Amino acid sequence: MSLSRRGLFSAFLKPLQSKGKAVKAAAVSPFEKTDKVAVIQGRHCLAYQQSYCSVCYERCPVPQALEFNEGLPRVVLEICTGCGICRDVCPAPENAVLMTERRAGFGA
Repeated sequence: MSLSRRGLFSAFLKPLQSKGKAVKAAAVSPFEKTDKVAVIQGRHCLAYQQSYCSVCYERCPVPQALEFNEGLPRVVLEICTGCGICRDVCPAPENAVLMTERRAGFGA
């Protein structure tokens, strides 16, 4: 199965469109804590699947919110603001970053 560049970009932009109009991103600062926190799902993460990947770590705007040890990324719950940028940039076929509710005692 071959995919043209046009098809690739159409597939990429499809979730961003709603009834023909682009959805505007929320104007939330990545440095303000939200009620969400990122969790990396190892079963989908390329770094956990014998492949090198550090995209989430490299693109995270919050210093030290993600650690990268021995080739594996790990979210520091106490520092993560829940901005979701790591989820947006994850290149895995099944997105490896899950945004979940922040619980008391876990990075609250």
